[in-house]
Amino acid sequence: MRYPIWTALALASALALAGCGGGGSSSAPTLSTVSSVNASSKAPTAAPAGGFKAVVAFGDSLSDDGAYTLAAVSTYGAQVSFTGLPYPAGGQFTINGAATGNWTNVLAKSMGLGLTPNLIGYGTAQGPVYLTLQGPTSPGATPPFCAFSVQGSCTNFAQGGSMVSNPNGIGHSTGALTIPVTQQVQNYLTQFSTFTSGQLITVLAGNNDIFTALGNVSTQVTQAVTQAATQAAQAGTPLTPAQIATVQQQATSQAVAVAQATVGAAADQLAGVVQNIIAKGGQYVLVYTLPDSSVTPFGRGLPYTGASPPAAPPAGYVCNNQDPTQPCYLLSNLVQVFNQRLTNDLQGQPVKMLDGFALLNQEMADPSQFGFTNTTTPWCNPATTSSLLCNVNTPFTAAGATSANLSTWLFADSVHPTPAGYQVIANATLQAMKGFGWAQ
Repeated sequence: MRYPIWTALALASALALAGCGGGGSSSAPTLSTVSSVNASSKAPTAAPAGGFKAVVAFGDSLSDDGAYTLAAVSTYGAQVSFTGLPYPAGGQFTINGAATGNWTNVLAKSMGLGLTPNLIGYGTAQGPVYLTLQGPTSPGATPPFCAFSVQGSCTNFAQGGSMVSNPNGIGHSTGALTIPVTQQVQNYLTQFSTFTSGQLITVLAGNNDIFTALGNVSTQVTQAVTQAATQAAQAGTPLTPAQIATVQQQATSQAVAVAQATVGAAADQLAGVVQNIIAKGGQYVLVYTLPDSSVTPFGRGLPYTGASPPAAPPAGYVCNNQDPTQPCYLLSNLVQVFNQRLTNDLQGQPVKMLDGFALLNQEMADPSQFGFTNTTTPWCNPATTSSLLCNVNTPFTAAGATSANLSTWLFADSVHPTPAGYQVIANATLQAMKGFGWAQ
């Protein structure tokens, strides 16, 4: 059977979201929603006096606007000179060189503010290398902060591959810094001591915890079945197909439960990060629920057995996230577990939330409303490996991508948006801020 472990997922579907509240209570909690968190929030109801002075961003690749620019420079430097940020050949997880880039930068500009990465670097065998105005440092040198930034704008701490608390994020073994969000906030406090009332603070993270948990399900089930079969064979009593199926079902149920508990714990940790930001002076804190990765090209292209999304998904886009026997169902479930736990944890906190899960589903349900004509195929040529190295000169021409249609495609690669996709997030954020009284 091909990808047989997913046929056992129905066993885990009884693990309802109601069991994903924080605090370890044995009784099912009342489930919070983005609306209920916002309605009960004691966050300010008007913009700060004198307006916002800075945007501070924490998270992963969805908020990263150049932390890994060195990787792009090392790839394209001979053809494209680096003269400052943004580097048109690469460095952001989108289509680089387009008129706009990551939503965090678009948001900041719309507020009349600048925003640059706090740290620009990449790992090597000799140690990390960081970017300065004079060029890359020597491996292992102390990282400079705020190099290429207008004073006060070097407050994007987000990094591609980062997890909530695990430093070994996606791509870490091949050089990505993947500083976790817990450490991102500590790095901010080391530099600036406290948050201020004039800052809009955005927190969007947890995607990589979910991708890792999903990959671990397949790994754990394969290991359990292999171990059981090996032990039975050594004992001279090989397992029958029915016995293998039973082992597989039991292992899958256990692995799914572990994955759900893992992403739930990550949501608790992220809520703790938010509470730390508040305790250290943050007043305008905006937290995002995660988009449903099961509707991205990566999710639609499952099954895929790796922990890291590929540059381009497998052909087909056939996975049905409403079918409990398919891996994209589990992927969607893990996202919902994370989001539910996070909203439960933030109920009653002085924060505001934006529903990224609902926003992406709206885009998929009615693409034309947002100006999209393609929501299933990555625009970037998969030969670029990642949208980090994708630019306006690297379209996936075999799929019909051209410079003329990059503004009407939603996905740059298998999980990251095009600049047009990021614009939707920026627009939704501005609209939400108006609703909170934070913007006109």
